Amino acid sequence: MEIKRGIAVSPGVAIGQAIVLDAEGFRIPKRFVQESAVVSEVRRLEQSLTKARDEALENESLIAEKLGNEYGAIFGAHALMISDPKLRREIVGLIEEKNFTPEYATSRVLRRYAQIFQAAGPAAAARVSDIFDVERRILRHLLGEQREELRHLTVPVIVLAHDLTPSETAGLDPKLVRAFATEEGGRTSHSAILAGALEIPAVVGIGRFLTDISGGDTVIVDGNRGLVILNPDEESLADYAHT
Repeated sequence: MEIKRGIAVSPGVAIGQAIVLDAEGFRIPKRFVQESAVVSEVRRLEQSLTKARDEALENESLIAEKLGNEYGAIFGAHALMISDPKLRREIVGLIEEKNFTPEYATSRVLRRYAQIFQAAGPAAAARVSDIFDVERRILRHLLGEQREELRHLTVPVIVLAHDLTPSETAGLDPKLVRAFATEEGGRTSHSAILAGALEIPAVVGIGRFLTDISGGDTVIVDGNRGLVILNPDEESLADYAHT
């Protein structure tokens, strides 16, 4: 049995089997395009930006209807970031001037944005997961890949992850996700705010712990005290069963 301490961001207690998500999203290698392909690659980027923006706007509408306008606005802000001409210019500039692939150029620009936010203090750092959300959304359309684990749940689980983007959190089904815990995150992150709105117990900012647990192991998430108990003993299970 191991007890991990983090930040309690959504109250409640849950006991269940763990599903462990990978610590990385997309790994984008440094790749180049032929000079003759630059125009078509820029066009492919622009099509992906349009699809990503439309998807974010659709999310805004769905979440606003489900949880309220203040939560939908999170994804409206994502759509604005994707539509930002400055973001497009920076990505296109790397494609045209350095012949980077759209995937690598997108990742490079948005990872730089994330570093700037992380260095700007706690309030700004809490928005880093939003930048990663935008990055993944654009890359999904460029690569044709999706992170599907959470969409295909058929039994109740406790989600353990390095971090969850706001989109992933908003898509959690409270009937199947009893709780979640992440290595990263803070009290004011949008993922934490959405967890509270969905009434899913959550603990974030635990630090590295995913290597200490395997999918299917029993976990207790105590969203009241900010505790995550990995492979709890019988006494702990009995104590929490009565809470």
